[in-house]
Amino acid sequence: MPDRIATLLAEEDHGNSLTGVIPKLDQLLEQKKDLDVAYLCTCAAVQVYKLKDEGAHFCGYRNMQMLCLALGRQGHFGFQLHQRDVDLSEKLPVSQLQVLIEKAWDAGINAHSREQTGGIVGTRKYVGTSEAEALLLSLGIECTGSVFSGKTAYLQLLDAVELYFSAFPASIPGGKIHKTSRLPIFFQRPRHSLTIVGIERFRDGTRKLLVFDPAWRPPGAMRNETLVGRGWKAKLVLREYEKGERSLNKWKEFEILCVD
Repeated sequence: MPDRIATLLAEEDHGNSLTGVIPKLDQLLEQKKDLDVAYLCTCAAVQVYKLKDEGAHFCGYRNMQMLCLALGRQGHFGFQLHQRDVDLSEKLPVSQLQVLIEKAWDAGINAHSREQTGGIVGTRKYVGTSEAEALLLSLGIECTGSVFSGKTAYLQLLDAVELYFSAFPASIPGGKIHKTSRLPIFFQRPRHSLTIVGIERFRDGTRKLLVFDPAWRPPGAMRNETLVGRGWKAKLVLREYEKGERSLNKWKEFEILCVD
């Protein structure tokens, strides 16, 4: 890894993370007249995005950061009992994630990834679902990975995501927006990974994923203490978080990793 990038990552703070996004997505979804039902993950979710000039190599780590932050902020099933030396309520640096993943390999968890990558500490090598799974399992966090492939891969993906969120009781029942305490989903598609934070189903039966994409910064409206915008402005903001069937159908293979 170039020294410039290593220094940039070492000096990273919370400037590239944003809290309070899920409640604002809830407000935006309420304005959609053609919406039948929507499910959102825990409000503990934090949106993390890449630093300026870091390049396109670290999206996998950014998605791991988002999943770990949600786990830590929600206090999921007494995590600290498993790993007292890892505080998931704080954003784990990329360098620490690399060390933790390699420790997982040392313990025999998804060790085949070491052979495939040749090791990742101090590098810009891409990481994905296998490495995220190794990280979580090494920390005592049960999770399940799924692969969808073929012409209907996008429909299989949407079905699995909708089942994941809808099978969990809403924290606030009633209405068309169901706010759950489900954790976000690590989502891998060819050449990129994202974090799924919800799903929409419309009256015509079509669906859209709601995602945090670490490749781009949140819209300015999401940074305001009070969300401003209705009508077309609200639609433009929400569109930044949506991945519809037409977009997803471009790819024929997906992977997801869900916390059990």
